[in-house]
Amino acid sequence: MEKRWNISETLGTGPLPETIISPVDGAEMVLVPAGEFTRGISQEDFYKIILMDERENPVFATEMPARNVYLNAFYIDRYPVTNYQYRKFIEHTGHREPMLFDHPSWGKPMQPVVFVGWEDARAYSKWTGKSLPTEDQWEKAGRGTDERLWSWGDDFLEERCNSREYGLGRTSKIGLFDKGMSPYGCYDMCGNVWEMCEGSWLGDTLPMRGGCFLGSATFVRVTCRWTPEDPINGAHWLGFRCIKEIPPPLNIKAI
Repeated sequence: MEKRWNISETLGTGPLPETIISPVDGAEMVLVPAGEFTRGISQEDFYKIILMDERENPVFATEMPARNVYLNAFYIDRYPVTNYQYRKFIEHTGHREPMLFDHPSWGKPMQPVVFVGWEDARAYSKWTGKSLPTEDQWEKAGRGTDERLWSWGDDFLEERCNSREYGLGRTSKIGLFDKGMSPYGCYDMCGNVWEMCEGSWLGDTLPMRGGCFLGSATFVRVTCRWTPEDPINGAHWLGFRCIKEIPPPLNIKAI
């Protein structure tokens, strides 16, 4: 039987708590308050990124223009979905097992699950009573309201995320990069695995955010956008995290 999560019962009638626990998959979730944030980058930021990358990548232009977006409050998983959580999903639903799921370098319980596509991630999200974030929701959770380029600020620091510069060469277990947390307390919004979002990129392709362990500094920014070659089966660098919408009467309290 499909599990349903009534978040109104979880939250009650008081102020919205900063963290909650998802009752189905046990994920810790953090509150992203209602309000405006700046999505995307300015022309000035674009030139800064080009200088850092030492070449002009037209993909980065899809992050422009910078614009203000209003979002209602929501909760988002503090960490990407792990192999441990995904195994529980498979056991309860009989969903297909992804590649590398039992591989010693990729299938450890606290590593992000990989080789999953959008339909897999949506099925997991539905099982938990949550959903995939939109690009707007993901970006606000990753950068807050001060227009930072990485989850911790405007200067790249290689010890704060699992990127190419860090040198691990594969996914890392969740919770390692305390100094790389976003303003709301999310881990791995830069590097480790690209994360699936709802929406469209360059017309009709599905968007992913955050970069991965293979990406250099400019590709693990919180505004960077891309899409995989195989949105059905994913890749060894593609994962996801979930969000939980807050009903409108409760959302009013978060403004």
